Amino acid sequence: MDERGIIIADRDAEFRSQVAEYFRKAGYEVETTDSTVHVLCSILQKKTPVLLLGSDFDQKVSSSDLIHLLKKCNRHLNVIMVSDDMPLNQARQVRKAGIFYQALKPTQAGDTEELGQAVECAFKTYRAGRQQERMEAAMRRRTHRRESVQPQTAGIPRRFSWLISLAVLIFGTSFLAVSAAQSVDRGGNLGMWLFLGFSALLLVAQFIPIFRIKLPKRIMAHEAAKEQAASPDEKSSH
Repeated sequence: MDERGIIIADRDAEFRSQVAEYFRKAGYEVETTDSTVHVLCSILQKKTPVLLLGSDFDQKVSSSDLIHLLKKCNRHLNVIMVSDDMPLNQARQVRKAGIFYQALKPTQAGDTEELGQAVECAFKTYRAGRQQERMEAAMRRRTHRRESVQPQTAGIPRRFSWLISLAVLIFGTSFLAVSAAQSVDRGGNLGMWLFLGFSALLLVAQFIPIFRIKLPKRIMAHEAAKEQAASPDEKSSH
């Protein structure tokens, strides 16, 4: 892809020659054509970023339809519509189709400043769009890599959590047991109380999940028994 490439598509050979010379001197790679097929092939194959399109380029295809088709071929294409005079309805259609700029056709050899500025701005917009696209693609790749790694590592903490808990339990129990033994040897009982308190906490931690599961079930069963006991009384009252 030539990021300095321009296509000049117009039926006027003199205009093509004049504008092509101007942009070649400015350092651009320029193609000129009066063929719609040539334009389509260049947009598809070379991904040329900027097109100068005459308003009456193709008599069989409307300018708005042609622009729509070209934008399908390359969504980053910047189309500069060049015309002597354009009906308001046609101008609205080509703008709706997505042209970048609408410029007047130069009447003299040196009257190309407007086109030059429009082309320069079109290339800046094109480069910014491509940069944004590359950044978005890089972000998608990073996200994909993170998502592909997470399933492999997500199970590790769960898989080894019981080993970690067991290790902490063994270490804590051993430490407190040693502390208790040393405390007894010294005639104190602080270590023993610490050991008993730690054991009590372990027991509570083990039974909390059971209570969380069983208590709601007991409450629900009690409420259901109340409803069943109340239903015969209600029926007898009716």
